[in-house]
Amino acid sequence: MLKVTKWLGMCLLALLPVWAWAAPFQVKTLSQKNYPAKYDPSNPAKPGICLEIIRAIERLDPQIKFTGLDTLVTTTRALDHLTHGEIDVFFGFLKTPHRVAAVNFIEPPLFSMPQVLVVRRDDPVQLNSWDDIRTQGRNGTVLAVANSGQAVFLKKRPGIFVDDSGFTVTTNLKKLLADRGRFIYVSENNARAGIESLGVTGQVKILRPPFLMKDSLHVAFSRQASPDLVGRVVEAIRKLERNGEMKRIRQRYHVE
Repeated sequence: MLKVTKWLGMCLLALLPVWAWAAPFQVKTLSQKNYPAKYDPSNPAKPGICLEIIRAIERLDPQIKFTGLDTLVTTTRALDHLTHGEIDVFFGFLKTPHRVAAVNFIEPPLFSMPQVLVVRRDDPVQLNSWDDIRTQGRNGTVLAVANSGQAVFLKKRPGIFVDDSGFTVTTNLKKLLADRGRFIYVSENNARAGIESLGVTGQVKILRPPFLMKDSLHVAFSRQASPDLVGRVVEAIRKLERNGEMKRIRQRYHVE
C-alpha cells in the first residue's frame, strides 16, 4: 500500500506545471506617478494598463511576484532606481537615447499610444505640420510634462518654444486654460485621463493632426537583473501575447 501511495504521489508531482518546480522570483519594480492611464492603483476598476499587464503576468505564472507597486515615483526617479539596480524592471518606458544608454529595453513594445495636441475649446487653429506651430513663435508654446519622452522629442525640433516645467498633465491643463501655453503635447490616453480628472471636458479639445506619430512603450530591465529573471518575465509576456490576454488588455485601454 505504501508503494502504491508513493507511486501515486510521484505521478501527481509529474503533472504539476513547470512553474511549480521552479523557485519563486521576487521582481522589484515601482509604479509611475502622475500617469493614471498607466498606473492608478487607487482605482480597482481600472488600475492602469501597466498594472493590469503586471497582474496578468502574476496570474499566468504564480511563481513571479512583483513587489514595490504600492510606491509611486516620478519618471526620473523610476529611471534612476532602474539604472542603479534598485529595481529589476519597469513597465511603460518610452525609448529615448538617454534611457537606451542606461537600461535594457525589450522588444516588441508592450503597446503603442497615439500622440495628440490639446488646445482650448475656442482655439480655431488648423495644423498640417510642425511648421504651423514653429511659425507662431512664443504664441505657439507647446507644454509637455517634465522629463517625458514628449519633452525630449520637442526639444529636438528647432524653432519650437517648449515649456516642460509642469510635472503632470493636469498641471499643464491648468496652464493651458490660464493662457500660459497654446498646446499640450501628450499621449491620448494620458490626455483623456487628465481631462477627466480635472473635469474640463467642455473647456479643451484634442487635435489629431496627421503629422503626429504613435509612440511605443516598452518593458525595461536593469542591467544588474539576473538573466533568469529577465527570461522568466519575458516568456510570460510572450505567453500573454499568444493567448490573447495582452490584446484584451490593450483594447480595454484603447491602445494598440
